Amino acid sequence: MNVSLLVLQLAVIILVTRTCGVLIRYLRLPEVIGEMIGGIMLGPSLLGLIAHGSLLHGLFPDDSIPALNLLSELGLMFFMFIVGLELNLRSLRGRGRAVLTTGLASLLIPFIGGLLLARYLSALPIVAPVHHPTAFVLMIATVIAVSAFPVMARVLSDQSLLKTKVGSMAMASAAVIDVGGWCLLAVVYDIASTIANNSHVSAWWSVLGGIRTAALAVAYALVMMMVLRRFLWRFQTHFESRGRVTRNALALVIVLMFASALVTDYLHVNLIFGAFMLGAILPSEDMFVRHLAEKLQDVTLVVLMPVFFTLIGLRTNFAGLYAHTIWHTVALMLPAMFALKFFAAAGAGRLNRMSIRESSLLGVLMNTHGVMELVVLNLAWELHVIHSQTMAIMVLALLTATLLAAPLISLLGRPWRKSPDLAVFGDKAGHTRVLVCISQMASVSAILEVGRLMLGPTGSRLHVLELETPSSHIGLGLEAAPDEGGPIEAAQRYAAERKIEIGAISFPSRRIGHDIVRTAAAIRSDWLIVGSHRGVLGASAMGGVAGWVMRHAACHVGILVAKNVTAIKRVLVPYVGEEQDAGALLAANMMSQHAEVEVTILHVVRPHGHGLPDSPMGVRSLVDRYMPNTSGGRQIRMQVIEHHSPADVVIEESSRHDLVILGASPLWRLRERLLGFSQESVAVKSRCSVLIVHTGKVRSKAATADALAGSHAAVSPAAAEATAPP
Repeated sequence: MNVSLLVLQLAVIILVTRTCGVLIRYLRLPEVIGEMIGGIMLGPSLLGLIAHGSLLHGLFPDDSIPALNLLSELGLMFFMFIVGLELNLRSLRGRGRAVLTTGLASLLIPFIGGLLLARYLSALPIVAPVHHPTAFVLMIATVIAVSAFPVMARVLSDQSLLKTKVGSMAMASAAVIDVGGWCLLAVVYDIASTIANNSHVSAWWSVLGGIRTAALAVAYALVMMMVLRRFLWRFQTHFESRGRVTRNALALVIVLMFASALVTDYLHVNLIFGAFMLGAILPSEDMFVRHLAEKLQDVTLVVLMPVFFTLIGLRTNFAGLYAHTIWHTVALMLPAMFALKFFAAAGAGRLNRMSIRESSLLGVLMNTHGVMELVVLNLAWELHVIHSQTMAIMVLALLTATLLAAPLISLLGRPWRKSPDLAVFGDKAGHTRVLVCISQMASVSAILEVGRLMLGPTGSRLHVLELETPSSHIGLGLEAAPDEGGPIEAAQRYAAERKIEIGAISFPSRRIGHDIVRTAAAIRSDWLIVGSHRGVLGASAMGGVAGWVMRHAACHVGILVAKNVTAIKRVLVPYVGEEQDAGALLAANMMSQHAEVEVTILHVVRPHGHGLPDSPMGVRSLVDRYMPNTSGGRQIRMQVIEHHSPADVVIEESSRHDLVILGASPLWRLRERLLGFSQESVAVKSRCSVLIVHTGKVRSKAATADALAGSHAAVSPAAAEATAPP
């Protein structure tokens, strides 16, 4: 196979699946569902419809499939290892009969019902010919029985239901289903492969072989848990002593995963079962699991798993589902599959004294499907138990059930879904309210220092908001360790050192900008401080979420381009006579109330004949309007410089200051064209941190313009220096 073709295939696969994964977030579904859809789009269902299929066959010729298969198998091994790693079996302790009965009922009842449904399906003409009816029935029933533990965990986390009673029950039951499902698959796969590869073998002999395989699998699992697990705790000890997962430790873990997979393959159990088992018995301490999973997730979930989804897509042809009887079959399969999972789980929930609403939510949660089901379908395809039409029917039914489950979960879970508790943001009447949004550890100190200065000396509470973007794939809701040291913890340490009071809140959000603006409005914030965000394709300091917040917030907004974390003592406020200068002076006025802060108002005038777009406004009148009461020890000085480029002057002066406060003026070139680097932004070239201020909608444009137009008389450099306080 041509390596260049493989590189092209991977590039197209990653681009399409990631795009679909990002788009599916707006439906409050995990990205993995979108990536499944992206993989299907790369198959005959969509790509095959272009140019009569020539594009599909040119991009994915038959001789390239074996290489993709190898990458797919490798991706599945790593994925199932991560699933096992994040499967916290300690959550089953103390739950006893309720969890066990709910999990087993949600697995075995749909399996039994699936046997009957698959038997009926095998007799339909559209599914025929079925060369191995028994193997077909067993594999399809297994698809119906299992649930997607990672997808369920992510849905619960996104819906803020993970810590509720029903969420905990669903997660614990899903763990039982996951472990039981793998044991069931081990038996079913052995029976199905025996039948498919040896057509002369009787069904009863195949069942005996399956029982033997199950016994070997159980024995292997017991040896892993009772013997090998004692030695695996050394990984945890090594992690605690080093504070990280070293490369040598990671290499040893991967070698052990491969060894476990080889053992299960020798026992006639699929390779991925061995990878899952090793992940499940590794130490389950949160910090160790997080660090190890982070080492493996990126390449596995961004590169390898999309290859698996694409192979499923190549074997699935929705375009072939045109016959009237086929859609009748889909219409039958979907409610039947949904009902089997729903009533099994809901019935078990009612027997365990859950309310009707709780048990109904539990039943809907069991209808979230994902990778596990596709793994079973893929194994059935490799055994030639199912063909493309059956694959398309099952994939369509699984995806539709998951998409329908999302709004039902949102509706049924509404009574337990808690809104963010904004009581921590309470303030005394009349005090300035400042909300700072933190996300990255590197900029926490800088952005909180600006927020502290914006409060003035009143001793008001500083409001701190952290919005957590839901993890893209697995992230099974592990709780962060208390000493993990995230942005909120860093903010609390900063507050303790500075002896200021903060109100901190953190909650998951898929619409970061919208929730920032909503929170600022809910607490009636006067100032909102966010960090800058530069897009991949542009260098604008006002791009992305920060720019969206600036355009939509009702309060004054400051975007901080953090470059230093030192204490802010020297502040530079450039003035060019535009509307947004008012916001910069308002911010400087708040900071100047701190005795240690010295504010310099810099007015740049161009040489004669090269004036600014508008006539220079009166510097002193503007200061008097927005910085009243400059006496009392406040250090405010004015400086006038004649230069043809205000931006160059500010960049030069920034080397002598700790912070530059800019109004959102075009002169500073803060908004750049996409991929346009002909002009360097002041925020980019400044040698110190830059705070870009935009006056909010709370101040009308007419009022701001009136304040700026208080005097049209230009002030000479000498006059400015003469009127400036010492």
